[in-house]
Order: sequence, then structure tokens, then C-alpha cells
Amino acid sequence: MKTLYKVLLISLMIWIINFVVHMPLILQKSIFCNELFHPIYTDFLAYFKSSITSFGSAEKYLMSNPYFDYPFAYPPLIGFLWLILTRLTYFCFLMAHIHLSLELIYSIFYVMYSFFSLIFLLIYFYFVDRIVDTKSKIPPFIMPSLLIYVIYSWAMLWLALLILLIYSLSKKYHFISGLVLGLMIATNPYSAVLMPLLIYSIYYERRDQMRRFIGGVFVPLLSYTSLFLNDKSLTLFLDKYFPASCLNCSFLILTSKISPDYIMPLSYIVTMILVFLILGLNVKSLYCRGLGDLGAKVLLVITSSILFSISYLPQYGLIVASSLLLVARELRVKILILLSDALNASIILLWFHDLYLRKIMSFLNLGLVFNPWSLNSPVQWMVQVRNMIQIIIFLVIASEILYLYPKKSYKPISAEKV
Repeated sequence: MKTLYKVLLISLMIWIINFVVHMPLILQKSIFCNELFHPIYTDFLAYFKSSITSFGSAEKYLMSNPYFDYPFAYPPLIGFLWLILTRLTYFCFLMAHIHLSLELIYSIFYVMYSFFSLIFLLIYFYFVDRIVDTKSKIPPFIMPSLLIYVIYSWAMLWLALLILLIYSLSKKYHFISGLVLGLMIATNPYSAVLMPLLIYSIYYERRDQMRRFIGGVFVPLLSYTSLFLNDKSLTLFLDKYFPASCLNCSFLILTSKISPDYIMPLSYIVTMILVFLILGLNVKSLYCRGLGDLGAKVLLVITSSILFSISYLPQYGLIVASSLLLVARELRVKILILLSDALNASIILLWFHDLYLRKIMSFLNLGLVFNPWSLNSPVQWMVQVRNMIQIIIFLVIASEILYLYPKKSYKPISAEKV
């Protein structure tokens, strides 16, 4: 019970900060009787606004179905939650018995989504506390990104499912592990990078449980058929998660172009090499005993899939920083993780001020144009510093906890006994 109260208190504190800093202006005026500040950009709310604008009618949009009635750019689990959110917003629309303005509809949707985010945050902290001995460790709740990206996009759902996956693996719940992995893939396709590791590990340790695991994964993956219900949905989905451009990715420093032809295959090659290296190596004993060998490998694999992906969005920093903190052992490494995460939290704060930063640094001849994606942008410098620090940390941690020698040592048969 004490753990539950602690989790609830920490989650509420972080959630309230997120709720306030992203709060729409009309909601500020309703709660504080005044507009206090310009809210920090939120990805999901911007998408909601643009979707209603393109649809033409807020009321019809809220009663329509993603994939069926309009194209939807996100994976199926998010589409299902989006359906619930839009229906709940429409229910409030009916309960008001008045004509609601667009801004008020945005605020209602924001409140609904925020409560979903609180649930994801509670799940994350509860299971982190169950699998990790937090004594003598830097607790995950002090990550700067948690103050910005909990109510921002769907990364918090992804992180909650990741921790739930590690917990179910540690308890040998193979069907539940497969089900959670399937839900992760239905939330973000990058999660599919865990399939080779988990299939190999479960087959090697408990071959009889492989059918249960695959059965669990298969059920949520069937939901991907919803993307084919609308031709444009599949195109939007592929453009969003497999873009042709290098969006904040670590390979941008190799070229002055944002979208060279070799970037995407290079990303896949590097990621898969790391996945199979991690799969083939053993794990040394960790201070985080609750993670287990397989849990530590899961965190390393999911981190590598983001660090070397074609698109490392700022909200994905939640997964990277949390994963690295859970497997890090030395205090100086954890401090560097928090430093990189502070840079990650600052990205969205400065992103829309790229032109202003360029004007301040006009002596560097950066060009007076808004383009935070280009390598000559001060915002992109911060992005690439974050990338380099986290890649170095990842390599240091991986080299520290992974080793090549087999777990069991066998004594050679002496010549005399032969």
C-alpha cells in the first residue's frame, strides 16, 4: 500500500506539471480567469486540430471512425484509443446543450487525453518500482523529459508497455509477454525490433512456451489490417514512421543533406547488427536484479532501435533515457544520462524559436530562415549533441554489462582419463 501511495503521489506531481505547461489558452482562462502563458506545443493536439480542419466539421469528425471514415496516420492501438477519445469528447459536446466553439472542443479533448496519459504514467511507475531496486539509484521520476513529454504524444503509452513487458518476462508470463509485445508493435512499429531477441530467448530457454508467446503477439498484430481500410492511411503511416528524410537522426552529421538515399538502409543495417550482437552476448550480473538478463537486453535493443533510427523524435527520449537509467550502474553515467535528457526536454522548448536563435547568432551566417531540421540550425546542434552523448552512454553501458564468454565453464577432459 505504501508503494501505491508513493507511485500515485509522484505520478500526480509530474502529471500536474505537464497538464499546466501544455494547457490551452481557453482552459487557462476557465481555470485561472486569465491567460497566463502561451502553452508548450503538443503533438497530439496539433494533429487533432489539423484533422478537424481538413475534415470540415468538428461534430461529424467526432462521430466518425478513424481508418473507416478518414485517413489516420498512427498504428491501430492508437487508432482505437483515438476513437474512444473522440467519442468521449462528443459525449461532452452533447451534455453541454450548447454550441461549442472549436477552441472549447480542443480543450475538452486535451483534458480527456491528459487522463489517459495519467493512467500510462501510473502503470510505468508502478511496474518500475516492482522490477527495480531503487536504493542507491537515481530514480527515473527526475528525468527532465517527464516534465514535458507525458502529455505530448503517445510515447508514454509505449514506455508503459515496455516496462510491463519486462515485468511479465521476469515473471515468465509468456502469453502476457507476447500480448504486451504485440500491443507495443501496435503502438509503435519500432517495437518489432524486439521480435528476434524474444523469439530466440524464449525458444532457447522454454521451447514449450513458444506457441503461447507467438499466440499473444499475433492477436494485436491482426489490428494492422485496419490500415488497409483507407488507402491514404497506409501512406500517411509509412511516411510518418519510415520517412525518406533524416529527422533528428544521428546520421545527419555524416552529410549536409537531410534525405540522402543511403541513410535509411544504413539505419536498418546498424540497428540489426546491434540487435544480433546483443542477442548473442551474455549479461553480467546487474544491480537491477529485477530486470533479469532478458530485461536488460530488451532495454538495450529498444534503445538502439531509437538511437540509430531514421527519425529520433524528442518524445522518444522518454524511452531512451528511462532505459539507460535502468541499466546504468555508475553515478557519473547516470548524471550524463540526465544531462542528455535535459537537452532532449529543451528541444521542443526551442524548436519553434529557430529563426530567433539564428538572428541572435547572425554573426555565424546561418541564414535567416526557419529550418530546425538542418544541420546549421542551433536547435539541431542541441539535437546532435543529445544523440552523441546518448550513443556514447549506450556503448559504454553495453560494453560494461555484455560479455562473450558462456555462462557455464566446462573443464576439458584430460588426456590421462581418455
